[in-house]
Amino acid sequence: MIASPQNLFRYERLQEPLLRFFLNKKFANPRAGLRKAGPYDAERHSDEDINVGIIAERDTISNLKKLVRHLKEGYNRYLGFRQIFKVKNISVEEEAIREIDYTTFSNDISSVENVYFELADKLSDRSVIIIGLNDRLIERSYAYIKSLRFRYIRKTVRLQLIKRSTLEKALTNPSTLEFTLFNMGTAIYAKMGGIPWILDRQLIPAGIFVGIAFTRPKIKKTNNHRKELFYYGILAVYNKFGKYVDMSARAITVESDKYLSTKGLYIPKSDMIIMINQIISEYRPPVLIVHKSARFHKDEIEAIKHVLENREIRYALIHVESSNPYRGYGGEEHNGTIVRGDLILDNELRNRAILFTTGCIQSEQKILRRSKPGTPRPIELEIEKNTTPFNPRDCAEQVLGLTKLDWNTTDVEVRIPITLKYARRIATLIPHLASSGGLVTDVRDLM
Repeated sequence: MIASPQNLFRYERLQEPLLRFFLNKKFANPRAGLRKAGPYDAERHSDEDINVGIIAERDTISNLKKLVRHLKEGYNRYLGFRQIFKVKNISVEEEAIREIDYTTFSNDISSVENVYFELADKLSDRSVIIIGLNDRLIERSYAYIKSLRFRYIRKTVRLQLIKRSTLEKALTNPSTLEFTLFNMGTAIYAKMGGIPWILDRQLIPAGIFVGIAFTRPKIKKTNNHRKELFYYGILAVYNKFGKYVDMSARAITVESDKYLSTKGLYIPKSDMIIMINQIISEYRPPVLIVHKSARFHKDEIEAIKHVLENREIRYALIHVESSNPYRGYGGEEHNGTIVRGDLILDNELRNRAILFTTGCIQSEQKILRRSKPGTPRPIELEIEKNTTPFNPRDCAEQVLGLTKLDWNTTDVEVRIPITLKYARRIATLIPHLASSGGLVTDVRDLM
């Protein structure tokens, strides 16, 4: 007898995770929470002055100054930085504005770098510099530009990048402008040390999440030998509500002949043992859940088992696959679009689940029709090893919650959990961080 599709899979809808804001008020949508309540730790920063600098190209600087003026004073439902984020003041002084002159230096990146260093010297500690550049330069050199924060070590002066096309679109479209202002304001508030929101419900009773992601391999050829070079990044979330996000970024360069053809993207056993031991000694968690962008290699599984089972620590190893052939379609009432939170559990392979983190949004009152183009793509979860009491549904619920902890956007439709998004981002930065030893300690440096 052939099993029917109804017997092979089970469907359910996970509820949109609520977030907690100032005075413990709860909202599903970050923009609504910030507008109606304010950031979670607003009281802690109410007496602070936020200093912002501006760096932009000649044909971009006037538009960027206009955007920053809206950021400070408000536009539509974005009521202004002071009112939304409840700080004492946000300051953008004329002497903190720099126009890039590409004729002064040998190339455009050198120009950006020197202007950033010069302006960072003049700003106070825990300032933010907004940099507006042409799309090609940001796309080509994003990681290098973000790494400038680590090359300047006298003070904490973080960067906020904006493409020229994003800037132009925001200033010609009212809804895009409001959305951009909320996003930029939230990122700046986080970068100066604030906590915009936390999850209302705990992800797990106790324990930490670790994300492991890789860069694309680069091929090196020397003396007729072919070697593959790649980096990996690690992110640890160590508070069950996501109140603190710790960027424990560690990375190595792996070079070996035919490495990927025989092993795949994986961390060598000895390095994995060292890394897990460091995390365990630092946090002493009763439970460790690892998200990995590639499948777990047997050497990785053996290394984790060796470290954790000797300490009686429960663990789950979950392959989070974002590149898959699946697409989701919903009913006519949602214009044929699936709903974020829709979950398909495999009744045959009971360690597998398909989770939609994009699609129509569940608001507090109803399901909102999706306005974005394209068909939602799910992420596939495969639990490769599990000694915890959590089942695939629990793991999917945790992943959905972790998509809501990205303080770099106020969008509800965030596809990838922060465990993997920022682990991947640190992996791309590692080649540029030789001077800082390849270690990042705060996720705010990656936003």
